[in-house]
Amino acid sequence: MKSMEPQRKTDSGKPVFSRFRGLSREQLNVELQVHTNWTDGEATVLEVLQTAKKRGLAELAFTEHVREDTSWFPDFKAEIYSAVDAVGDMRVYVGCETKAMDHDGRLDVSQSVLDACDIVLGVVHRLPDGQGGYLDFKQLSFEETAEIEFRLSMGMIANAPIDVLGHPGGMSLRRYGRFPEDYFRALMKATLERGIAIEINSSYLDDMPGFLALCDEINPFVSIGSDAHKLSELGRCRDRLLELGVGLT
Repeated sequence: MKSMEPQRKTDSGKPVFSRFRGLSREQLNVELQVHTNWTDGEATVLEVLQTAKKRGLAELAFTEHVREDTSWFPDFKAEIYSAVDAVGDMRVYVGCETKAMDHDGRLDVSQSVLDACDIVLGVVHRLPDGQGGYLDFKQLSFEETAEIEFRLSMGMIANAPIDVLGHPGGMSLRRYGRFPEDYFRALMKATLERGIAIEINSSYLDDMPGFLALCDEINPFVSIGSDAHKLSELGRCRDRLLELGVGLT
């Protein structure tokens, strides 16, 4: 009888991240940020796995959005375990994406969800006002948005139980199409020092070559994610990196 546990890369069940300059073509063949219809994705867990198999992906992480009061995570994990036999030897990870709640690295997630995960992505989605609410992006300049996002990210890198800094600079990139190079450089250096990965995210990065140039300079640990919400987006980050010649030397 086949095991109901997903195929895993390590005994601990966590993905192994490589430093940027050491990436091989095989190590690009992963999708480590995927959302399903459990939150804001369009497809089911099984549909995602079947499509990922067709696209030849070797590893996939389900990284559903969670909050501190999320109660459905055990059922989500059970659905992944029940569906994983459909993909043969693909390595499948159960994960979550959770946002920063303050500059000290507090996350909007429960300990029970963290304990259930193989991979945890820490991200900036909202900008806390320090009083239990959130700042209005419309009232902030680019410089203010970028600085707050940078400080929230650095807090997670320093103190939060995360494996990946997800879509770095994402709020600034979505609203202004840019994020200061010095901030990117500092985030890469800080993640490298702590030994966690910084995400190459094809959904947020308009200037992928510029970000990759910084990766080549700093050589951080990297995670590859398309932030896939649709089946058509699975493997998009892998394909973009291959187009740019990453992993081909």
